[in-house]
Amino acid sequence: MKNPTTPDAPARQQLLQQGFTLLEVLVAVMILAISVTAILSQFSVGMQAGGKSRDITEAVLHAKEKLEELKAFVDSGQAGQAGTFDDGYTWETRVSLYELPEKESGVNENLLSFELLQLTVIVGWGAGGQERHMEFSTLKAVKKKDRG
Repeated sequence: MKNPTTPDAPARQQLLQQGFTLLEVLVAVMILAISVTAILSQFSVGMQAGGKSRDITEAVLHAKEKLEELKAFVDSGQAGQAGTFDDGYTWETRVSLYELPEKESGVNENLLSFELLQLTVIVGWGAGGQERHMEFSTLKAVKKKDRG
């Protein structure tokens, strides 16, 4: 009579053969390693892009600040200035007289009671050993009699 709790020989052999072979385990680990490496490299690329985005955003904010300051206090006789922000970004301003296209085509420029100044701000920073810069310009109308 058979004991109902002990499996017979063919069933026991089948239970012993239900594991994974070493080759199957190595292939699975290799696929997992390649997947993790790809995911981590994408994470690294994302971090670099985030850093570049932060640098550009800071540069834009500094440039807007300097442009607003320049618009508020500029006159046509003011020369360019330069300096450094506290966080290491550099800035340079330029003020020049903007020539209207109508002046070049022969329209009487004396009829105008204003002239346009081109205000330019250049913000620079060093990122990863490379010097980068951004340039922003705007125009400001000033009365001709206000010029020095």
